[in-house]
Amino acid sequence: MSISFVFDPTLNEAVKDFCREYWSYNSPDNYLAHVEILCQSYGISYSLLFRTLSKCQAYLDDVHCEYCGRPYELDVPADIPYARSLRSWFCEGCISFSGGQITVSR
Repeated sequence: MSISFVFDPTLNEAVKDFCREYWSYNSPDNYLAHVEILCQSYGISYSLLFRTLSKCQAYLDDVHCEYCGRPYELDVPADIPYARSLRSWFCEGCISFSGGQITVSR
């Protein structure tokens, strides 16, 4: 899996590693267990987990907008197989710019 990260500049390396660990999830059936294990391992609440993750944006290196080349921005790990299954993809900015003339196709 090829994912790039953009981190809030205030995050230290330990928190960045935590974010990378969250995104290392790859089982389609146990997402909630993965989140629970992370929270237990780091001794944090669910709300702190998601506040922390909001300071880290993940992008797929191998799925890009067909028009502008922007990488696919991930919201949750489940987005990964979905994004890779698309024949083509256009980012929201390009769809908006086109007036809705271009769309995602599966």
